[in-house]
Amino acid sequence: MLSLHSVLDAEGISPDDVAVLLHTPKEPQLRKFLPWLVRERADLFEWYQSLHNKGVTATLRRRRFVLSFVSFAPSRLVLAGLYRIAAVETRSTQKILQDPEATELTDRFRLDYGALAQAEDWVWFSLERSDSLAAYAGRLTISPKPSRAYGRLAENFDEPIASIEREPVFDAPPPDWRALTISGPELRVLPESWAARLREWRGIYLIVDEHDGARYVGSAYGEANLLGRWQAHVQGSLGLTKRLSERPTERFRFSILERVSPDMTVEDVTALEQTWMQRLHTKEFGLNI
Repeated sequence: MLSLHSVLDAEGISPDDVAVLLHTPKEPQLRKFLPWLVRERADLFEWYQSLHNKGVTATLRRRRFVLSFVSFAPSRLVLAGLYRIAAVETRSTQKILQDPEATELTDRFRLDYGALAQAEDWVWFSLERSDSLAAYAGRLTISPKPSRAYGRLAENFDEPIASIEREPVFDAPPPDWRALTISGPELRVLPESWAARLREWRGIYLIVDEHDGARYVGSAYGEANLLGRWQAHVQGSLGLTKRLSERPTERFRFSILERVSPDMTVEDVTALEQTWMQRLHTKEFGLNI
């Protein structure tokens, strides 16, 4: 049976040189986004895995490599990659929290750095992605037993390979438009396959403020279609229109009410938009004016 040790052995890497990180953050939003960050924002993902609790920090200090996995499905983790520990240093907490990556992770992905803020300084691991195992990134999956320990010694973690997917799961296409929902923070890190599909689609859409359920109906047409319109809505910290401008964009969730033909005139699209406002009562009780 293929296992992590056999995969490492094939690359000439001793498990004694490797720490395994199983990234399953407690923050639901961050857990959902991690596979996208690996592919679309490697800089942000590498920053995220440069800081660890004391136990994992002690483990990493004794290793040359980090084998990283991220959660992408219930009880399933996918390989993000093999990283070489290029440097280890001590950084002040103040300096770390001033990094733009720290702000982005806390603001957009609600990462809780409470424990970090309580210390004066922190051990920082500078990681460089290795070409070894690159062919397995996004494809090799494991199903380890649930555990609170996310850092493991590779020599004690010879986990069976659950599957090797044909295509990287990072490149998975979006669901059918009827089932598609995207939050405001997700729009800022969309995989290109998702962005390309939304760029093709035009139609009537719904925004729901997840804080109180308030609704807004809009229409998208033109060069960038739904992608362009939705991204315009979340380009700032507050919404775009008069009533949406009173609300944080991180609370917005987007879905498609109806797709329309590229040949439909602007007048017909906006007329259809009005019928959805009437049916959903978003002028009387929602966020449309």
